[in-house]
Amino acid sequence: MCKVSVLVPVYNVKTYLHECLDSLAAQTLDSIEFVCIDDGSTDGCSEILDAYAARDERFRVIHKENSGYGASMNVGLRAARGKYIGIVESDDFADAEMFEKLFEAAEKYQAEVVSSNFWAMKRGISTFSENWSGCAYEKVFSPIQEDSEIFLAGVNIWTGLYRKTFLQSHDIWFHETPGASYQDLSFAFMTMACAERYVLLKEAYLHYRMDNAASSMHSKTKVYCVMDEYDAMEKYLQTHQGTAEQHRWAAKMFVHHCWFNDKRNDLETMFPFWTKAVQRLLAAHQEGWFEHEMTKQPEIWMFHHLEDIQQEKLLCTGFLTHLQMFSHVYLYGAGKVAQHLLDILASYKIRVTGFLVDCPEENPASIADLPVASWKEASVDREHDIVVIAVTPRKPEVQQEIFFQLEQAGYRNVIVLTKELQEALA
Repeated sequence: MCKVSVLVPVYNVKTYLHECLDSLAAQTLDSIEFVCIDDGSTDGCSEILDAYAARDERFRVIHKENSGYGASMNVGLRAARGKYIGIVESDDFADAEMFEKLFEAAEKYQAEVVSSNFWAMKRGISTFSENWSGCAYEKVFSPIQEDSEIFLAGVNIWTGLYRKTFLQSHDIWFHETPGASYQDLSFAFMTMACAERYVLLKEAYLHYRMDNAASSMHSKTKVYCVMDEYDAMEKYLQTHQGTAEQHRWAAKMFVHHCWFNDKRNDLETMFPFWTKAVQRLLAAHQEGWFEHEMTKQPEIWMFHHLEDIQQEKLLCTGFLTHLQMFSHVYLYGAGKVAQHLLDILASYKIRVTGFLVDCPEENPASIADLPVASWKEASVDREHDIVVIAVTPRKPEVQQEIFFQLEQAGYRNVIVLTKELQEALA
């Protein structure tokens, strides 16, 4: 009997596909199959998939016309022969022991769902991401019965296994909408809302690529997809006699992801979005499923919320406009805050010249091909270049010390990354 079927949805990811498939070929679990669903790729992925299937019988390839992520996943679910279902996105890759470890845990706890943490990968570097921070590990529980906050954690359906009979008995499928995003949201909700034997593992096995510019998570054109997913969640609950608790968590999960939309879209986009979103939440409130400040006086809430968004956008715009006045931009710091700011500035087409630090010997010589140098010795025009103090805003006393240190050394253009500015840029 096949132990695990790994579903691999593929669409125009030739750049990353070999790394993904090689990581699957290296899996240590026996009796495993890899069901690759080619969603009408046009960049050569189809030929790559066929080549792997020709030399390794564990690979099965299904070629289909382009119809979107949800449809591809459902094709894979129908074709899967394994006791458990795993998922690996085709621009990610897995550690060799991933499915052996997940299978062992699923069997040990007789789990319907087992999920782990993951490696967040940027610029070829993987960092441990504890998505389940604060949760109990290696304990069998029912998320809905224990009122679990895991509903509000990141949606990472590709870090675990799902017992196939569990999915079938609860009629759990992916929401099919051509060209849509967020189609893992309703699937994640349904598995959490229905599972009675859910297990979390602290270990990480899946390397999640966060800097693929073509990923749908970066798209600002699919703002309403999260609303479509909420509608799919509600339709499922209505069809399957969902409980009040399930409806309540669906609404909380929906508004949680609406906040995520806020950070990715312009004020002009978010005003009509929230107008529609609030109506759905009002309906949930009237059913007794949801309690939130926005459901009491939605017009007043929207005014204040959109006012806050506008202030954040103006703060962000002013900062970026100011940086564009300088030929050379330096970041003081070389840690996570500085590297995250580097990514944000790159998305706004603002080029950073390098990083300044106090102790270069304690830091790498370069980050993202940009030099890391001592602020005392770096080749900086202290009169005309600008420095952004990119260390954690949670330590203003440290920022203050750095600011005065640079000012006394003759740096004339220094900006501090405040908490408010950091939130606006996010």
